[in-house]
Amino acid sequence: MKTNDYLLLSATGAYSFLFYQQNAGINFLLFTIILLAILVIKNKKLLSYKKWVWSAILCLLSAVCVFVHSSALSIIGNIFSLLLLSAVSFNVATSSLFSFAFSVYSVMSSVVYIIIDTIKRFQPKQNESDNKRGYKALATVIVVLLSVLFFSMYQNSNPLFAENTKWINLDFISIGWVFFTIAGFIFMYAFLYHRTIKPIETWENNLPLTNSSFEQNEQTIKQFETECYAGLLLFVLLNIMLVILNLGDIQTLYFNGGLPKGVTHSDFVHSGVGVIILSIIIATSLMMFLYRKEFSTVKNNKVLSAFVYLWIFQNVIMLSSTAFRNQIYIHDFNFTYKRIGVYVWLVLAVFGLLIMFWKIYKKQSNWYLIRTNVAVWFTVLVLSGLVNWDKLITNYNIQNKPLAQVDFYYLFSLSDANIPELLAMTKKPEFNLFNAKLKNYTSSYQRERYYSETYTQLLNQKVKDYLLNYNNDWRSFDLRDKEITKSIY
Repeated sequence: MKTNDYLLLSATGAYSFLFYQQNAGINFLLFTIILLAILVIKNKKLLSYKKWVWSAILCLLSAVCVFVHSSALSIIGNIFSLLLLSAVSFNVATSSLFSFAFSVYSVMSSVVYIIIDTIKRFQPKQNESDNKRGYKALATVIVVLLSVLFFSMYQNSNPLFAENTKWINLDFISIGWVFFTIAGFIFMYAFLYHRTIKPIETWENNLPLTNSSFEQNEQTIKQFETECYAGLLLFVLLNIMLVILNLGDIQTLYFNGGLPKGVTHSDFVHSGVGVIILSIIIATSLMMFLYRKEFSTVKNNKVLSAFVYLWIFQNVIMLSSTAFRNQIYIHDFNFTYKRIGVYVWLVLAVFGLLIMFWKIYKKQSNWYLIRTNVAVWFTVLVLSGLVNWDKLITNYNIQNKPLAQVDFYYLFSLSDANIPELLAMTKKPEFNLFNAKLKNYTSSYQRERYYSETYTQLLNQKVKDYLLNYNNDWRSFDLRDKEITKSIY
């Protein structure tokens, strides 16, 4: 067997041992560390590549988030970062976008490639010793499987043999475990024997990151002068409109301190965010067209860039005002995931504008803009797992709203992470005032079966469901469960 085969079997064994019938916890962190060690053993040069180190840090950070919070967001971040790491380990030149796409392709096609590679491995080779090692490896696997089978049969047929060998516990072996381990082998094969679509990979790796100079004959110069004139006129008008928009927002939000008459919070925030993001996307697409090549000799090119920079700056101000609107919405109502999503979109939009500024200033290509934005999205996804959002939402709503206005139905719909905060509510002096039929403040989040239930009934059901799913195995241990069980007992 080759070194890669041993590493593959080690990764599969770790996957099966750490995750079979377990909840998310320290197993994610341990498994991530094992995979990083395996990749470094395969290729020590990976440590010298900044992009690989960045991917490895994202993997470790997301795994730590799983250990601390055990949230769905941190789990998704860990899976995405591991897929990205797999591709970067084989080609650091590939962008995050295509790295992720190739990893998904590698997983989906891994069964086919396992069969193809197995057939190739056992084809006659010139080196007879390689054939012998391959057959010995296959024979070893078959002997181990048969030995386990006969051991189980002998234990079931002979009580004395079973008593003498009771210290050997093979209870974990079951049909479910076998299929789980096979699935793990397939995933690890895709991870360690990464596959790409070669023509697409070659094309993507050859895309330039800086703008190339365009052939500036008389016709192309006239063409770009026309484009430059149209772009200049457009961004002058856009800047005038943004000045009016931003001045209106500043006057309304910062000086008047409220919403315009007849405008609802939903119209002012959610509907507005969608239109703002759409306007930025359209304008960015136009900028990508105008700055697709390098036209250094065209008249008014610098003037156009100045108005584009001004437009970017004014958009940052507009996004800041939108964030302030969202905060007013949260203050007047309750903190929810939808309103967190608004902040995420605004942060990504600001990063996108800053990257666009850098692209124009440094004369980078459109492909640089796209791949950098995707890398930022992956990073934001992992970093968002650092926060236990359910606890944050629960604490904010309880501490910043009168209890009669808190949407407890929404809080009970969140994950088990907020159980300590919900339990702490029962110790408040005013608990009996809202323990009866709760007021459904928003009426849009929950199912009708909750409407007639009391706080105590909802809390007891939530705790009961948590304890039914709780796993006290050390592989499932995480700090979130430690806090929850401490609050319960």
